[in-house]
Amino acid sequence: MTTPLRVLLIEDSENDAELLLLELRRGGYAPEYERVETHEGLEDALARQSWDIIISDYAMPRFNGLQALKLAQEKGGDIPFIIISGSIGEDVAVEAMKAGAHDYLMKGKLARLLPAIARELREARMRQERRQADETIHRLAYIDAVTGLPNRVRFHELVQEAVVAAQREQRPIALLLMDLDRFKDVNDTLGHIRGDSLLQQVGLRLRSALFAPDVVARIGGDEFGILLARLAASDDVQKVIQKIHDCLEVPFTIDGIPIVVETSIGVATMPEHADDADTLLQRADIAMYRAKQMASDYTVYAPELNLHSPERLGLMAELRDAIEQNQLVLHFQPKLELKTGRIVGNEALVRWQHPRLGMVPPDQFILAAEQTGLIAPLTRWVLIDALSHCQGAGREGIRLRVSVNLSARSLHDPHLPKMIADALAATGAAPNQLMLEVTESAIVLEPKRAEENLMTLSRMGTLLSIDDFGTGYTSLSSIKRLPINEIKIDKSFVTNMLTDKKDAMIVRTVIDFGHNFGLTVVAEGVETKEVLDALTDLGCDVAQGYFISKPLPSELLKSWFSTTPWKLPRG
Repeated sequence: MTTPLRVLLIEDSENDAELLLLELRRGGYAPEYERVETHEGLEDALARQSWDIIISDYAMPRFNGLQALKLAQEKGGDIPFIIISGSIGEDVAVEAMKAGAHDYLMKGKLARLLPAIARELREARMRQERRQADETIHRLAYIDAVTGLPNRVRFHELVQEAVVAAQREQRPIALLLMDLDRFKDVNDTLGHIRGDSLLQQVGLRLRSALFAPDVVARIGGDEFGILLARLAASDDVQKVIQKIHDCLEVPFTIDGIPIVVETSIGVATMPEHADDADTLLQRADIAMYRAKQMASDYTVYAPELNLHSPERLGLMAELRDAIEQNQLVLHFQPKLELKTGRIVGNEALVRWQHPRLGMVPPDQFILAAEQTGLIAPLTRWVLIDALSHCQGAGREGIRLRVSVNLSARSLHDPHLPKMIADALAATGAAPNQLMLEVTESAIVLEPKRAEENLMTLSRMGTLLSIDDFGTGYTSLSSIKRLPINEIKIDKSFVTNMLTDKKDAMIVRTVIDFGHNFGLTVVAEGVETKEVLDALTDLGCDVAQGYFISKPLPSELLKSWFSTTPWKLPRG
């Protein structure tokens, strides 16, 4: 039985080539061969097909064995290369072996040819097996098995390499971490096989939407990493984000089922946010979490988002004591009913009177409190203090409603209704004296849980308001279904409504929208009489802002009640 063998002969003598082929056939091989004798012929033969072995004469009129060896190494890879000659000395043979030839034989001693070929083919197979094993190890270590994209380990290496190159060339880079919203629903409903298929399709679309230098990786679960290593300017990140949204906009089809993919993207850039790979990854992750929390398309990292900085962690350790030691204070901003000119309520806004740092605004500790488990005791404190103030005003003959803001975590807390009931019982306040304000973005994070809590609170008699209306994603069906009493127009629209026609149109539309649903409409950020008059003309129900009063601590609010030109609800 003969063994097939693809042999490339580099030989200018047909007779010598025939002798070689005869020896191969005697040894049990069935050679498929081609004979070449020039640089061009060898290059063409290597390009046309793969070869098991190359046997080359050393000295030819237009070509020699060392030149052939170099070209074979460049074009053919690791093909066994045997030089045969009858004229060169030992020094040339040594040079050939050093250059990479696998063996050297004298033409008069072809009996050594067959053992040499058998040995080199065996070693070539072993080298191939080792390469395949190395490739398998590399694939397992660096490639995501589902998508074929770089995995977390490889992505980290690529980010490190990009950081070094960017620092050397003094140019920016950007890191995007992207999470698929509600991917768990796909796995739970359609199964993990279809979930994996969706991940594969998302990876393909991302890869096709970005330029070649950019890196797309699957970090794990439903999270992808995108490295923009060749940014012309940091502002170009927004263009890339738009390309990502555009490429994912068309629904994916899995077994005939259309699936809409929405994402939350966190962005960190170098040198603005970090100067090393680990910090860049950490800060992109912080930004992504914030984007997901706020139901936002994307969030760019900012220092105030970093809940794990040593300063923030130290502040959170002190916040627990601050709640227990009454270092927190409430400021109250009055709300004016436009039709009657009467103050109908206050919004309670928490501040921290820190013994060392002075007055700390809420944006420096509310978000951190949400993530460290302190939001529940903080919310409980605010509720009891706000309702106690409300009751105190009632004892002086002023009937006021108080509004309290709920964080996203509080809104989704299954114990929230009990917390509200306990606060009402502890202060003796009536449920309709309390207005709870929630944001649109908090509702859409977990709509089902939010709806359950809001329904329960409404049945208790508590009033409910959607804060910053118009900046989030609450749908018409949600407004129709949820037991909302009030919507608040975000101050970003109110402030410029007299100079920006689009803002004015939004304000008018929200007022009409709210009234059509039987809701009270509140405008925030009223800072001038002209804006107040315009809102009155549009039929807005309630306004609050610095023109009416800035937020005041309770003692100053009592003084304001005695001097304000606005009417107070007595009784």
